[in-house]
Amino acid sequence: MTVWTPPLSTQPLNAVVSLPPSKSLTARALVLALLAKENTFITNPLRCRDTDLMIAGIQEFGANVEEKSGGLLITPPPTISAKTGVIECGLSGTVMRFLAPIALLSGKPVHFQGDKQASTRPMRGLLDALTQLGAKITDAPLPGHLPFTIEGALNDSSQLQQVHLDASDSSQFVSALLLVSPALPFELQIEVDSVLPSIRHVEMTLAQVNACGGKIENISGETGDWDSLQTRHIWRCQPARLRGGEQVIEPDLTNAGSFLGAALACGGQISVPNWPAQTFQAGDAWRYLLSPMGARIYRDSEGTLICQGNGTIGGIQTDLNAIGELTPTLAALCTLAVEPSKLSGIGHLKGHETNRLHALETEINRLGAKAVATETSLQITPGILHGATIETYSDHRMAMFGALIGLRVPDVKIAGIECVTKTFPDFPEIWRAAVAGTNGVA
Repeated sequence: MTVWTPPLSTQPLNAVVSLPPSKSLTARALVLALLAKENTFITNPLRCRDTDLMIAGIQEFGANVEEKSGGLLITPPPTISAKTGVIECGLSGTVMRFLAPIALLSGKPVHFQGDKQASTRPMRGLLDALTQLGAKITDAPLPGHLPFTIEGALNDSSQLQQVHLDASDSSQFVSALLLVSPALPFELQIEVDSVLPSIRHVEMTLAQVNACGGKIENISGETGDWDSLQTRHIWRCQPARLRGGEQVIEPDLTNAGSFLGAALACGGQISVPNWPAQTFQAGDAWRYLLSPMGARIYRDSEGTLICQGNGTIGGIQTDLNAIGELTPTLAALCTLAVEPSKLSGIGHLKGHETNRLHALETEINRLGAKAVATETSLQITPGILHGATIETYSDHRMAMFGALIGLRVPDVKIAGIECVTKTFPDFPEIWRAAVAGTNGVA
């Protein structure tokens, strides 16, 4: 485990930061390329541990993956068939969840395994849905969690199949079924009777599938608002021939948060080029979240997002149910703020790479502020902060939380900084460059 000392800043920042590509979009593009009926070229994919595991996963199901200048050329197999019968998931929720339904297409037993900590990530809702479609789940010492084996075959029917899905633990359960739906031999209706966390990621999935020729209809109405609390969701999915072609991956807007937040914490300006004019990424919400905390933030005519601050951070009261992955970075800003904050709608974070609610409560209190976590919220009261070694719990977002704190608080260290390879392998170098006031290039 590597202990990293993030840089302390005593002056306003002035940097341009180029973000790595989106992990979420890359993962979905890889699965769609596996299921397409023609070759796909993925331009500007993220290469990190999670996406490398996904690449290995689609290769296990027969895809051929070639490194080309500017991206990856994916040749799909004529039919889905498991080679070794083992999928290595690491700590990746997208790998364990997006590839689980693909196992049913292979007609062979497929065993899913991962890091020790991966066994805490919930899978029950998705596995229960797959059993409704014909799966048999075996070799599962801890039901509803890794490791497990998926056996069986799809229901032998051309009639509409209805799946009632408990997606309260993760929106990825819905995304997994939406991704596989074009390859199913029957029409599929997915029904969720609860508030769905991280709804923006479901909207992202639906848009990507339909852009490739999928036929998915959201028949319960719009669900993608930041403050959506809709409790009834229905998607109707028809079999479809997925196209290949080119898929261009946007920058990872969630990863922008710590850099944009640095402008609030230290004053000055951070600029992020190539910010999409329209996107389903949760990270686009930084434009709306940071303004009430004291930022002047806007997208210029050339597509660069500019965030300016004066070194004073206000508190915030907000519901993050639709965009929960932004919580650790936002919590760091709340810890550095001059007013109390409350982040609500984030109970599902207990099932992320770590129990993020518990991790944030522990580390904020370790630094000298006061944090109180409930089942669904985090109350943060600023205090006199002091140096400490921040634990990451193998969670890349906790490392970015620590880096932001370290900008303003001396003697902060981050244990296990290597966990950033999950989505942002060059994060320490780009962070130092940004703090030094130079251009960061990912």
